[in-house]
Amino acid sequence: MSDDSMNDSRRRFLKASGAGAVALTLAGCSDSGGSGDDDQNNSSDSNDSQDTPEQNTTNPDEIERGGTFTIGMDQQPKGINPLSTSSAYSWSILDYVYCWGTTIDPVNFEVMPSAYTEWTVENASGEDAEPDVYFNLRDGLTFSDGEDLTVEDVIFTYNYLMEKQPGRYVSTVEPIASVEEADNDWDVHLKLSQPIGTYDSTQLQVPLLPKHIWEEVDDYQAYQPQDNDGPIGAGPGEITTYSPDTAIEVTFRDEAPLQNLEWIQDHDNLIAGGPFIDSVRFKIYGSESALTNAFLNDDVDTVYSSIDTSKVEEIQDTDGKSIVEGYDTGYAHYSFNLRRTPLDDLTFRQVLGFAYDDIYWTQQLQRGYVQEGDFVMPPGYSAVRPDADGDAELLTGAASQAFTFRGVDATSSEVDVEGIRQFLTEGQVITGEGGTYVGIDYPGSLTDVSAGQTEAKHDYSFGDVESSVLEDADVDQEIRINGDTIEDINDGPLQMLIYPAKDSPKAAQMVERYVSNLRSIGIPIEREVMTFNTMLNAVYAEEDFDIFPMSWSSLSPFGASSLYGLFHSDNADDHSEENDDGETNTDTMLNNAMGYGLFDDATADDLISQCRTEMETEARNDLAKQAVEQIYLDFPTMVNSYEQVQWPVNSGNWDGFVSNIPGPGDSYLGTNVLQVHQKSD
Repeated sequence: MSDDSMNDSRRRFLKASGAGAVALTLAGCSDSGGSGDDDQNNSSDSNDSQDTPEQNTTNPDEIERGGTFTIGMDQQPKGINPLSTSSAYSWSILDYVYCWGTTIDPVNFEVMPSAYTEWTVENASGEDAEPDVYFNLRDGLTFSDGEDLTVEDVIFTYNYLMEKQPGRYVSTVEPIASVEEADNDWDVHLKLSQPIGTYDSTQLQVPLLPKHIWEEVDDYQAYQPQDNDGPIGAGPGEITTYSPDTAIEVTFRDEAPLQNLEWIQDHDNLIAGGPFIDSVRFKIYGSESALTNAFLNDDVDTVYSSIDTSKVEEIQDTDGKSIVEGYDTGYAHYSFNLRRTPLDDLTFRQVLGFAYDDIYWTQQLQRGYVQEGDFVMPPGYSAVRPDADGDAELLTGAASQAFTFRGVDATSSEVDVEGIRQFLTEGQVITGEGGTYVGIDYPGSLTDVSAGQTEAKHDYSFGDVESSVLEDADVDQEIRINGDTIEDINDGPLQMLIYPAKDSPKAAQMVERYVSNLRSIGIPIEREVMTFNTMLNAVYAEEDFDIFPMSWSSLSPFGASSLYGLFHSDNADDHSEENDDGETNTDTMLNNAMGYGLFDDATADDLISQCRTEMETEARNDLAKQAVEQIYLDFPTMVNSYEQVQWPVNSGNWDGFVSNIPGPGDSYLGTNVLQVHQKSD
């Protein structure tokens, strides 16, 4: 299995099974990027800048309507019941069937009207506030069976979700105290039990259900919409073919009023008036290779998500085929167990960043198909990145290069051993204040936050080599922490978890270089090979690791929920409670395996909590930026790269694709399908 195929398999398995919590998707260590032998960089110059979508000047009245656009998938959807499936494959279909109160602009991520025309919030100030949200329902919307969408349907939807508590919506409805018809000039009154900063993109974004269908459904999990002339929704499409082993087809209705709203008409990058096709067909293939061949053989017009980058050149050189580039919705990372010495010390963790050769990973191994990592929000989500304002340069600015590779000079791939040892023995810490650290100037924090530590926690020194893993490493000295070797402290060297080299050869090459660099400094570390599923248990259930590789995708563009799920102490196991056997390890799969937030000197809890409850957009974004930079400085995780998405399309027959947005072929596949149209002669 190629690097790309393995990564996609992990990502899609977890999407299909719903394993990612808080609307996140967990994936394996990303080997995304070229899997061929050619080291030439064939990508665009995206490491230095972020492109924006091209302005769309197409006149919708001149578009030739009709046709069926075909999308290939390598896995089946896991049902089409909107309350019981968390499969991304299922939702790529259901997105056209249902409508939501609000929607998110795929380019600038502002919350925009959809089924709800306008909304407001009152009584949102104060720590103990219980905000009142009011909104109006758009007139003229109908379900696919011809029945009108009414306020009664909206209120029923919320109360049904609050009563049944389907897993996908538990966190959404938990803070809702009540939903009822408003007694003022608004249509609906939604009462919150606490302030929710993203209420307009969460509580106002549930799929609106037809009461006349769902009031008869007592067991929502057992309900099979396809057996009951469904699913029925108020979206632009209805499922007309459902054979999940082979093909599913969504046929679009004659009228789609939610695609012709004023904000879409005024949008620089979108065309109002879609969908412009008669239907979209999803064809199911048994493997990634079969799916790729189907695209190359013109059996499908595109594939779900992206293509192996080893195929990019072939696609670009083929008439009638093109690559739509997009941005990652997450990031790949190496993360550290802050419960263990010396990983509990920021000075030591920052050194782990200095030894990681970013250029070797992004340019030599990945041929430029990934972007160098820095913050825990990908570059496409610029509203919540600290480097999105002022004169800072996205991805390349000095403030986001605090922990970049330290070579012996600016062009060297040889790690600066002496400079890093001096950083350790002097107990230096990059706290957010400007300075020069191991030969690289750092201008200081962009948001005026500071790291949780202002000085080293341990005393570092170097002495004779004693650890067996360093004996053959051509190293003259070994690190001591408070006078002891790492092997004395931890009964062995640090463990770097990796996947089998046959499955992820690029990741294996990178880890080999990384481990070699750390050993040259005098840090005893060895690799421990694990399969993906074994690593999941070791990391997220038992927290039995030192350093592990993984990836996240499908993060929130607003930051709040993702930051909470990944980095707040509420989602970290401190191992303080014993089970019935007297053991402290638990089987709880918590996303914050690092333990970040459990310790006073490594936490962004306060900023994350404020961000979650701030209901004014600009203030919330500012808090998110601060939390993101606080996490960056505290360095519980090292973001090593962002994928540069390569989405293949049949551009010979189709036009209207929106590029340079996050996830153009999965997270925002729906945007592209509602824009795509037959190419004019």
